[in-house]
Amino acid sequence: MSTKFKHALVTGITVGVFAIAFFSIVDGLNTSNNWGMNPANIRGLGGLLTIVILATGIYLTMQAVKKQQGNMLTYGQALKTGLLVAVVTAVITALFGFIYCQVINPGYAAYMVSETQKAAMAAKENNQQLAADIAAAKTEYSTTMQVIQALVGQSVVGTVVSLIMGLFIKTKK
Repeated sequence: MSTKFKHALVTGITVGVFAIAFFSIVDGLNTSNNWGMNPANIRGLGGLLTIVILATGIYLTMQAVKKQQGNMLTYGQALKTGLLVAVVTAVITALFGFIYCQVINPGYAAYMVSETQKAAMAAKENNQQLAADIAAAKTEYSTTMQVIQALVGQSVVGTVVSLIMGLFIKTKK
């Protein structure tokens, strides 16, 4: 197994485990301590932190490949390396999201819809807006959308990170 693929697997697994653990732990603490945080905000914060993990994984993989090649790395090689990490991470994160929604916490979508409804009612939204928010939440938090969001989000962010980071990691002439 190549160095790039090993690093990509480690990054993907780290992102997937972190996303599930972060949401589960912070939402559990939020509920038990009555912090009053919206679970959607907890989910969003966890998502932002996974970007940091992904970027770190891309950086470390590019550096490992550069070192393996005698301190030589072209921009194209750096970009391909980053894209591999991004795609593998996206697939693993999507798989973890599927497992979370279907096996670990099959009530996730219903919980998030319920919390969306509570927030909308607290904001005193009219019935039409409330119905629209609930319908949107049902779609957004479905297992299918969780998988799609992981695939697209990690791939797109990883691509952007790779495009930028490759400029700084490549061997200077």
